[in-house]
Amino acid sequence: MSEGILDKRLILVGGKGGVGRSAIASAIASATARRGRNTLLFEVNANDRFGAFFDRAPVGTSVTKLGTNLSAVNTNPAAALEEYGLMVLRFRTVYNMVFENRVTKNFLRAIPGLDDYALLGKCWFHSTEEKRGKPVWDTIVFDLPASGHSMSMLRIPWVILETVPEGPLTRDARKVVELLLDRKRTALTIVTLAEEMPANEARDLSGVLNKDLGIKTARVIVNQVYPDRFPPDAAQTRVLDAVLEAPPEEAGADLEAVAAHAHLARRRRALNERYIEQLHRTVPAPQTLIPLLFTPTLGPLEIEELSRMVEERLD
Repeated sequence: MSEGILDKRLILVGGKGGVGRSAIASAIASATARRGRNTLLFEVNANDRFGAFFDRAPVGTSVTKLGTNLSAVNTNPAAALEEYGLMVLRFRTVYNMVFENRVTKNFLRAIPGLDDYALLGKCWFHSTEEKRGKPVWDTIVFDLPASGHSMSMLRIPWVILETVPEGPLTRDARKVVELLLDRKRTALTIVTLAEEMPANEARDLSGVLNKDLGIKTARVIVNQVYPDRFPPDAAQTRVLDAVLEAPPEEAGADLEAVAAHAHLARRRRALNERYIEQLHRTVPAPQTLIPLLFTPTLGPLEIEELSRMVEERLD
């Protein structure tokens, strides 16, 4: 089998808020972990979902084990800057002298984009992390912020290279850019719904990242697709049409109610197909369709089900 998305070192999962991006990121991470790849599920400044998805306590700024070959971290700018400062300065006392004094704190707060760069830099650091000469993480699944924020975050290393004099900051920014552009190591997946606003945001996100930064979309994952229960010429479709066309007194109130609900499901599927086709025309990347899970909440069983579907369809 040729190398695919699940074999990458860094899998970026982007998309509009509310499309199930974190659930799909969790499903992808579960799939890579199941394949024996030591996987880090990475999120930033988030109201944690990973803990509930895997029946664990909420994930915080320390790396937390979720299962076999699977860990997660939910970092924030302050934690990322502290970790970076300690890496550079080595000692807590020196770090406190440099980073915890009022002048330095005010200076750092005044640097545009520093928070986002600290978060992105932490992700890059984990991609280089080694123990006894071997990578600590085979795969990092980055559950990116919502579309607009992720575009500005991913742009920061390029801004640094264009505006900051050569030095340690530009050296690291160059390595981040190399990782993001390396299609052998990195894959961008965009999660969306087959609806107007999410589809438009998926198109815009893919277009901006490709045109402005050269980051190409490897896959569009269309989430929560309604099942096609009434295909043309199927027996159930003919029955539904007959009930809908019958006079109310012949159909009966109960049968009419069932038919109306079925008709709504058919219309929802038709709407999904319309936007799936639009995405096919406007986003130059293969599509993966994930069906809607009819469940009020997502827990370990549902994430496992999603993971199996994601793995099968991405392969």
